[in-house]
Amino acid sequence: MTDVVLVYPYFNEERDKSIFRYPPLGLGYIASSLRSAGYSVALVDCTFSIMENAMRRIRSLHPRVLGVYSMVTMNHHAIAIAQALKNEVELLVAGGPLPSLVPDTFLDTFDVVVVGEGERTIIDLLNRHFNHQPWQDVPGIAYRAPHNEIAWTTPRPQIENLDDLPFPARDLFPHDHYKWYWNTYHGYTATSMISTRGCPYNCDFCSNPVFGVSYRERSAQNVVDEMVKIHEIGYDRIFFQDDCFTLNPRRTMELCKLLIDNKLDLEWMCLSRADHLGKELASIMARAGCRRVFFGIESGNPRMLKVIGKKIILPDARRAVVAAKLAGMETGAFFILGYPGDNNESLLDTIRFSSSLPLDYLSYSFPYPIPGTGLYERVKNKITVPEWRKQRNKAGRHDLLFQSDFSARKLRFAQFKGYVQHWLRSRGKIGIITSQAFERLTDKVLFQIT
Repeated sequence: MTDVVLVYPYFNEERDKSIFRYPPLGLGYIASSLRSAGYSVALVDCTFSIMENAMRRIRSLHPRVLGVYSMVTMNHHAIAIAQALKNEVELLVAGGPLPSLVPDTFLDTFDVVVVGEGERTIIDLLNRHFNHQPWQDVPGIAYRAPHNEIAWTTPRPQIENLDDLPFPARDLFPHDHYKWYWNTYHGYTATSMISTRGCPYNCDFCSNPVFGVSYRERSAQNVVDEMVKIHEIGYDRIFFQDDCFTLNPRRTMELCKLLIDNKLDLEWMCLSRADHLGKELASIMARAGCRRVFFGIESGNPRMLKVIGKKIILPDARRAVVAAKLAGMETGAFFILGYPGDNNESLLDTIRFSSSLPLDYLSYSFPYPIPGTGLYERVKNKITVPEWRKQRNKAGRHDLLFQSDFSARKLRFAQFKGYVQHWLRSRGKIGIITSQAFERLTDKVLFQIT
């Protein structure tokens, strides 16, 4: 039997070619922490599997404890797996962003939810369980009490020194599958790591129930040491999944200098706030191997930036994108269309601003109301679809899940308009002229769509 089997219940049913397809780092950290405590651990990453094969694999491992990760796009699979195996394991544990926010929907099936960071909580919980001791007072969990109400224990303090954590158990990830995916669709191999936890900002749409609004850093040397391990596995690139990799410029500079000194032949990518990247930092990041940087700009309208709570201004956003581009890095940006408070004019502002930036990657999404966010509170009485389920061969990757001031048809046209304008602008002088004519025509069309 295996002491603990951890499951990542994401099935790539639509067979997309996303540039954000990476192994489950969170479960990798849980696995390495459990190993350090002496437990036998297996990890089932369902990304390249189907439900039937994943269930067969889990059962073959004969788990005593089953730990299942969940977030907003995969909770139906998480619950389905738990329901199927409920009578075959000693303890069912849910963890991840969604269970941390709304444990009640999981505790109809699971025995316990790990709330927030799980590395120390899961060890405490399993030590009690395997020693036949009560675990209901373990800090950092939620469970269903005898009278069916949800009981929350004392919150567990966050891990202050991230260098104390063992690196994720990468030997448990299906590297061959990920390398095939990346080579096939993108011409190189990539995996992920995280060098900081938490974000001190509080954007209206964003939920960070695992790491919270705190900000904690790993030391630069600790980060480089893990990058060396990833290079030894044979990857070409790393994507840093930090909420804002450049939040502390001094630390980012230190890390870049270490990478330059070590001459590590490994490219990397990261996320940056638009107000935390200037020419000097962009230059050293490019020299240190940064190939691509993404910015969460979200709107091209100053009023809507305040509504969303981004705490950035558009001139800074343009300067950051241009600085990264001039340094030789590829650039990407994310925008939200149809946020509560948007109108026709602000929608057009976002399309105009985003399509005018020198971007290699441009993403337009619809607002996704995650429980616990300001956005959710704004629209919770208007939600029409409780969950976004990605589906194979479905046209469009984004659904409108609540009654909005805009129709899904209008927002999809806005997406199309933005992508075409951006593509035309990138075609040179003739493309810019064509884009201007296209923009004038489609501005009128957008206003007419209901």
